Amino acid sequence: MPTRATGGDERRELVADSAIRIISRDGLRALTHRAVDREAGIPQGSTSHQARTRLALLELVVDTLAERATADAKRAADALSAAPRGERRLSIEELARVIAALVERLSDRRDDMRARYALILELDELPLLQAKLTTQSEVHAISRETTSSLLTSAGLPSAGEQIEELISLTDSLVFTRTVIHGTTSLESILTTYLRGVLPIPNSSTGKL
Repeated sequence: MPTRATGGDERRELVADSAIRIISRDGLRALTHRAVDREAGIPQGSTSHQARTRLALLELVVDTLAERATADAKRAADALSAAPRGERRLSIEELARVIAALVERLSDRRDDMRARYALILELDELPLLQAKLTTQSEVHAISRETTSSLLTSAGLPSAGEQIEELISLTDSLVFTRTVIHGTTSLESILTTYLRGVLPIPNSSTGKL
């Protein structure tokens, strides 16, 4: 039999999911407590029990998106650390496929991604909330570690500049998939970028 805590968690998730769908579909201005009640199919006033004010409702949405993004980043990091490691490096093409698969997984969560972008644009007056969805977030720190490991596994430079560039490119590709509905080959774009990151051989010795 569900406990009160479980029931409360389920209602919180229902409210958050409904709010995310509203933002994704209709924009942030359409987000109201009544709109969430209708979207979730729950009695009028139920959303107010989860988030009494509009600010509290925004915090609930941002925290939910941040929690999911952090879980995604941790799963990616765990999968990378659990993968068998031999002496063979990942090829550029293999690395591009790994990152392309991640972009596709994130793009499948279209409502989450569209809501995230809308919130980033609209939360200038709430920088602490905005930071949870941008480069000051926990998920960004985990993404940096994972990206560094991926670049290293392919024998590519993994300094701060390369890490941030690849994270930005990945995020741009997710945006293109979820907002612009781009169909350009992810692997082709990533392979072209990663080949440009390769160290340039010393012209006199032929060595890197």
